[in-house]
Amino acid sequence: MRLLFALIVYGFYIQALGGLAAPFLAADFGLDDAAITRVAGWIALGAFGTAALTRLADRHGRRRVLIATFAGIPPLALLTALATGVTSYVVIQIGVSALLGTFVTALAVVVAERSTDARRASGQAWFGVFASLGGALALIIGALVPLLPGGWRAFWGFAALPVVAIPFVRAQLAETERFNTARDHGRVAATRAHHLFRGAYRRRAIGLLAVALLKPIALTATSTWPYYHMVKTLGLSSATASLVYFVGGGIGILGNALGARLTDRWGRRPTSLAGTLLATASGVAFYYVPAGTGALSPLPMLIALMAANQISTSIFSLADRCIDAELFPTALRTTYLGAARLMNAAAGVAAMFGLSMLAVPLGSLGNAIAVLSIASMIPALAIFLAVVPETRGLTLEDASLEDDTG
Repeated sequence: MRLLFALIVYGFYIQALGGLAAPFLAADFGLDDAAITRVAGWIALGAFGTAALTRLADRHGRRRVLIATFAGIPPLALLTALATGVTSYVVIQIGVSALLGTFVTALAVVVAERSTDARRASGQAWFGVFASLGGALALIIGALVPLLPGGWRAFWGFAALPVVAIPFVRAQLAETERFNTARDHGRVAATRAHHLFRGAYRRRAIGLLAVALLKPIALTATSTWPYYHMVKTLGLSSATASLVYFVGGGIGILGNALGARLTDRWGRRPTSLAGTLLATASGVAFYYVPAGTGALSPLPMLIALMAANQISTSIFSLADRCIDAELFPTALRTTYLGAARLMNAAAGVAAMFGLSMLAVPLGSLGNAIAVLSIASMIPALAIFLAVVPETRGLTLEDASLEDDTG
């Protein structure tokens, strides 16, 4: 599992770069709030590639897809560092988005399939811890941007360095036993992507994909722009903004242990619901902390809201990873997650272009985030409660109905 956790750190380091680099990218290329949100919206289209590539993980194995995507990300990271304009940056980042979405999706599936039934939530908690460490690594480098040659481009230069580890990963990474078993029993060969919408899985798939479209609109709106907001709107230095993330995120790691406990004792559904509501509320409130004047600093409130947001995000993310892994069988598990990533991407596009259209008439990016978050989260949670069964205490095979479907 140690290799998996190292790969998780790398994957979430890459994932953190888009938001962290945004204010520097905007300054370098002369982009306003509307333009930078449009850039993020175009990049989110990479999830179409993720949806196609994740299906390969259910057809040919998790190992092959992980190695291929891990090998493809560093060259694209280097090209990003060398981008000469907005268009080239966006085109390259669409490729990064496609590979990265597949990479982190397959990692979550492997962690779920390698964990014992009694420790699935614990395995996902460790996934969350190492994902946070990847984000923290990006923050450390973000604080050094003014001192680094090339500024934000150094973010992506560092991301290219793991290319030297490709031979080691290829030699050490093994296939999961659950995938091998499904393949040996003929389930992999007999299953097609459209089976996700047949029989017992239809209601689960349609409902959860609707949630995967609506819920991330609010979460993307609130979570993408805190760094940009602190640096550009509040006028804080990059080092100070990184400190808010670092302290708040460091406290937020505790949410993984709390989420594992709640998910196993309270249940997947209530844990996801409570965490989502708190994450959305604290995320919106972050944009209404006023800039400091005189001796009054906004830092204590920013850190407190960031900590609340990161704890609650860790809690609901862990519950959601358990739900996503448990409700579908081995031959469809990554396929569903790839389809969910496509819905997430559509949500990302809707969020970014929605914010772009609302920011000016509503007077600020913060107001646009608040309105969009409320409008998308209410129906998302209603659908979630209607379609998601409780799987606490069930084996992975029983929860996914794998034995019932042969």
